[in-house]
Amino acid sequence: MRSRSLLGMGAAAFGALLLSSPLQAQTAIDLNSITAPQNQGGDVYDVNDGDTLWDICRQFFGDPQYWPTLWSINNDEVTNPHYIYPGQRLRFQPGTDVRAPSIIVDPARGDNVDFDDSFTPLVHFIATERDCELYVPFAGSGTEVTLRAPGIMTRQEIEPLGVVDQAVPGKSNLGQADVLYMRFRNTGDVNCGDVYTVYHKMKEARHPEVRSARLGHIYRVTGEVMVTDVGDRWVTGVVVQSHSEVVRGELITDRLPVSGRIRTSEMASLVDGYVIDKVHDENILIQRNQVVFIDRGKSDGVQSGTMFYVTRRGDGMARMPRDFDNTLPDKVVGRLVVFSADENVAMAVMTDQAMAINVGDRITSRID
Repeated sequence: MRSRSLLGMGAAAFGALLLSSPLQAQTAIDLNSITAPQNQGGDVYDVNDGDTLWDICRQFFGDPQYWPTLWSINNDEVTNPHYIYPGQRLRFQPGTDVRAPSIIVDPARGDNVDFDDSFTPLVHFIATERDCELYVPFAGSGTEVTLRAPGIMTRQEIEPLGVVDQAVPGKSNLGQADVLYMRFRNTGDVNCGDVYTVYHKMKEARHPEVRSARLGHIYRVTGEVMVTDVGDRWVTGVVVQSHSEVVRGELITDRLPVSGRIRTSEMASLVDGYVIDKVHDENILIQRNQVVFIDRGKSDGVQSGTMFYVTRRGDGMARMPRDFDNTLPDKVVGRLVVFSADENVAMAVMTDQAMAINVGDRITSRID
């Protein structure tokens, strides 16, 4: 198992690690150590010239290392913890639906703040000790997911059974419930009630790192059509499922599954690879729930439900190759779940993302 650098932590957490030493376990601020702000009573504090969150916490709480907690209460107004300005107001305790924000004080000190019996002061601390791991900017996935993947990659080209030739509606883009007229190579094998897949070829898949490697043919599934009548020349059908617009001239093949309930799993071994292509248009970045292809398959232990994390390196503002610094640690930007796997490639659905994903982004099966 290889080691990975801790990455992706928020500015506050990272700052806390740099500026503070490990704290003893506590659940609330020592009430006897607090001095209420003098310029605004007990609710808010007006920042003075030269103030820092570090100094304010040292003055009022007796410990400057509470600054991440103070910032977390005020991060809607203080976007940069290292920059506060005179006149800015800080709250000392987050409010609730029935109570305004206020500072925690010891009533025995004579401060003019009253609390009812139902109020329990809470102060949350940022942990200062944890195991190093890649930060995942989205919640954990469930044990089962429903995936929809209207696409396919094949090593050999699909031999079509027929073609959508004409249609009843006077429109170019056809969809659910529209009636189509189809031509089949052999109408003797077609029966009323049969369901076929409508598709078209998108492109040949090439590896983003090895452009000469031809991985297969990518097709987009646009809909499913059910046969309602079989004639000597024409087969009539109705679109019973539309994944995108169906157009005249698209091809027909036996029904392909495009959705299913899949149990997710993590691989025991570390497997790295790349996002090698996508189904949708070239000029659109990969978003959540879109279909992608990866360069790992059954020969690597990949199967339906296998999860991969999408990782990236470099500064997010870098745009030109010369600006990228590949010595920076990995950061997790997305997660995908495999829908179906071939021997050396697999089709997957992007289930989570922190930013737009690109063809050529790296994937890994484990981040621990």
